[in-house]
Amino acid sequence: MSTAPAEAAPVITWEVANRFPLFRNEDHFRALAGIYAGLPLADRQNQPVMALEVELEKRADARQLGKAFGDPATIWRFGWASALVRSTCFSETNRGHWACKLTNGEDYVGARKADILASVTEAPAGRECQWLVNGAVAATAACGTVQVRLAGIPIDASFTLSVKADGAMLGEAAEQIIRPITVLGMGDSFASGEGNPDKAAVLGTDVNNFQESSHLPGESGWRGRLRLYPLRDKHNFDKSFGIGALWINQQCHRSLYSHQLKAALAIALEAPHVSVTYLGYGCTGAEVFEGLLGYWTARDDVPKDRRGKVGQYDASPQLMRALRDLCPMPLKGFNRFSSSPRFSWESDLKRCAAFKRKPDILLLSIGGNDIGFSRVIAGEALVASSNFLSLRRAAEKLWIKGVDPITFQDATAMESSLAERYRILGQAIERLLGLNASQVIQTGYPQMLHTGTGTCPHAPNGEAGTAGMDLHEIFRISKPTTGQESVTFVDGLNAKIRDLGSDIGWQVVTGFAAEFKGHALCQPGMADGSNAPDGLRFPVSNPTGQRWIPFSPSAWQAYRPRQRWFVTPNDAFLTANTMRTLAGSGGDPHMNGRAQPVLAATLSGSFHPNALGQAAMGDGVLKALRQKLALPDPSAPAP
Repeated sequence: MSTAPAEAAPVITWEVANRFPLFRNEDHFRALAGIYAGLPLADRQNQPVMALEVELEKRADARQLGKAFGDPATIWRFGWASALVRSTCFSETNRGHWACKLTNGEDYVGARKADILASVTEAPAGRECQWLVNGAVAATAACGTVQVRLAGIPIDASFTLSVKADGAMLGEAAEQIIRPITVLGMGDSFASGEGNPDKAAVLGTDVNNFQESSHLPGESGWRGRLRLYPLRDKHNFDKSFGIGALWINQQCHRSLYSHQLKAALAIALEAPHVSVTYLGYGCTGAEVFEGLLGYWTARDDVPKDRRGKVGQYDASPQLMRALRDLCPMPLKGFNRFSSSPRFSWESDLKRCAAFKRKPDILLLSIGGNDIGFSRVIAGEALVASSNFLSLRRAAEKLWIKGVDPITFQDATAMESSLAERYRILGQAIERLLGLNASQVIQTGYPQMLHTGTGTCPHAPNGEAGTAGMDLHEIFRISKPTTGQESVTFVDGLNAKIRDLGSDIGWQVVTGFAAEFKGHALCQPGMADGSNAPDGLRFPVSNPTGQRWIPFSPSAWQAYRPRQRWFVTPNDAFLTANTMRTLAGSGGDPHMNGRAQPVLAATLSGSFHPNALGQAAMGDGVLKALRQKLALPDPSAPAP
């Protein structure tokens, strides 16, 4: 006698509708969640940040990202983040996240309610279902509806979710909870995402030689042909330099491509029952005492407050910015955007009595500027015998500080200063933010010049040694020792950071550094193996700017998957194109002055991880973040 199979019992599933409300437009998060869900399970478990970034870049290049990202041609040119940069819960004008209201009326920081999307399996066809939260009807919909929205579910409070059909109970899920997770991101340019503007500058067809700034490769002397540089389009708002790059924060060159943000986003994508509040403060050029605990101007060419006008300038310490967001109103003492000569973080910064949302984790990247790593780059990537002495001095101010270049050995000697800086920073983090050492994840730094089989080539003259930086004759790896010294230095610095962080109790993540081998600054080509023009050769123009070889700057795609994981000076000029006329800040007083091409490379994030490099760092951080938050790796969906 055969036995009929038992009917499967209905099962309720649910997820928070927008689990990463930094993206105020829920459609943006849902689109990202859909793309993430389609990634192979192995990728979602092992390298979800990289896999998602590559998939987003591929779809953008194919003009197939979907309507949530807007015009496909715009995304093709500027990358996926350009659709999100002006719809986040960060405001330039109030310098923070604290005033942002979500679409449901809740405050971004400390939100108490969220919407969920629920579904039930094995629901009877053709019938109407009632959805109940804690016994009260929250929604009514056809039982076959794929997902039903239930609004106003309390965060961090247990609730029971049940569904009925014609008064009969179909299923119940008791003791459910939306888990709030608050992640802070702080640190230097590697934390901010420097070199990766959310929307690139708009380059046009007009050209300029910037007062005969540089010769073309192989040319020299008064008869040598000069480099003609593309100028920005001026058909819109900026009458000085044309349409510049957009950042989530212009002054700090903070970007949605930051590995800290991407790691926090990955948590939201893979954990359906969480609501992740991400508060990012990373700032280019920051050090422990200038940036985290003290004032730091970063890119100071941003609008300042004037009578009757609200600007965007904010040089306040990153810990002050965090307190500004986390503490309830009024913001006593936390809204001083310009430095005071009498400021002392020990006496002037105080922990508020109660946080709107207690932070869970701090992601940290700090130390490179403290030991002068940018000064090492200035000494190793600029031609020491250049005739452009004034330009060398401008280029040496990679992070605005007008200081002399140093050697790898000099920087290594300065590593001894990190111990005291980290100790003081750890104490400040615990005192002001309530985070103990075990809640801090510190990252090291990636390899820049390791090709996998050797290091980037050098040459005292000619075109060798200028891969990715032939936009100006001042750039060159000219020393035979630079490549190997760079590899040794990064390994040594990461070992030092691991030792010091472990002594304090921080979790230090450096494993990703080795993955950069084979993705060096000088490596050509696309990630798929093709040889499409990728910016390792700066484009050459005819005198009218109407013909370019090997590609037109106006068609430059900053965010296509490339073999290299670093921003070259060529990439930086074509993408961020940061210029300045503030002569006292390392600028050139002339809009078309000789220093502007050099500034447009160095101040735009050259020698920093590109979007793929940030993704590789993000995957390294994500593994530690899962562990700290006691979250499992993604699993295969139920059959």
